[in-house]
Amino acid sequence: MEARITAMSQQFKLKQRLEEAQVSHGQQVRADLPNVRVSALAGSPDGQTFFCTMGPIRVRRVLSPGDHLPLPADVTLEGLNVPFPGTYDIVNALVSSNGDIRLVVDDRTWVFPVTGRAVGMTV
Repeated sequence: MEARITAMSQQFKLKQRLEEAQVSHGQQVRADLPNVRVSALAGSPDGQTFFCTMGPIRVRRVLSPGDHLPLPADVTLEGLNVPFPGTYDIVNALVSSNGDIRLVVDDRTWVFPVTGRAVGMTV
């Protein structure tokens, strides 16, 4: 199931957690995002992402510096595929913030159900 951002995703919570982690506009980081919820989207094979239950973000590495301007409000999500609805820890995701907040799950990212069982790398 490919997870998507919808109007109900509470994008402001991701922005709030990034601000708490002191990520600024224009910055690119590798970060851990705990407790991201994915639910089934009615009438679709896709999932809906929710940031409302997400815990504090841990920045692992700063890849490029920011300009200390405010973060954008809109979020895009790429590459988050999960086998079933549930809550997941996204470890080592690529996060950038220029024009929108871009969250990318790539070949260096791991996705774990909160139960602790690895789902594996997602490309």
